[in-house]
Amino acid sequence: MRNPDHSGPKGPADAASGDDAADLNGVVGRLHAAAGAAERVLLGDLVDAMGRSSMAAVLLVPALLLVSPLSGVPGASIVGGVVIALISGQILLRRQKVWLPDLIRARSLPGPAFRRALAWLRKPARRFDGLAPARPGGGDDTWWTPLLALLCLCLGLAMPMMELIPFSSSIAATLISALALSMLTGRLTIALVAMALAALAIGGVVWLL
Repeated sequence: MRNPDHSGPKGPADAASGDDAADLNGVVGRLHAAAGAAERVLLGDLVDAMGRSSMAAVLLVPALLLVSPLSGVPGASIVGGVVIALISGQILLRRQKVWLPDLIRARSLPGPAFRRALAWLRKPARRFDGLAPARPGGGDDTWWTPLLALLCLCLGLAMPMMELIPFSSSIAATLISALALSMLTGRLTIALVAMALAALAIGGVVWLL
């Protein structure tokens, strides 16, 4: 008989029908299930893996990819910025399901590298969720969600121009991840701390240049 407490990787079908992703570890787990053992992983499949989860969980997908070692893929900042801007705009419009052009949904990532990036994210995800557990109901209906979504939209639109500035796209992606986590978990403190740290990081980069 199958152990009901089994927490190993699920298949794509199980991921689509399981519990909604309510925190960072849940998002990483769903991405791992969607990737499976495929040699190439479609961006559209990763977005769909969020199932009925909030739009903030969907926004975390491109943001986390740009924070992970996959950010070194040429053109990642450009594609990721466009996707982030599209999703953020739809959060502002209060859409219930994300829409992405087929051209973007068909973009793929190397499966082995993607799984290594997820393995790299798992440990910090568990630690982060322990420090800032999600509030019941998350943050979809909070007054500050549109403000954070607007900031994510602006950062996403700026990311293609950051391709030539060292570290800038990674700083922006980290901030977007924090803003999306605030929207997902309902904890505004995450966004406030991240904005303060991002300001310090940007100041440090400007000083180095």
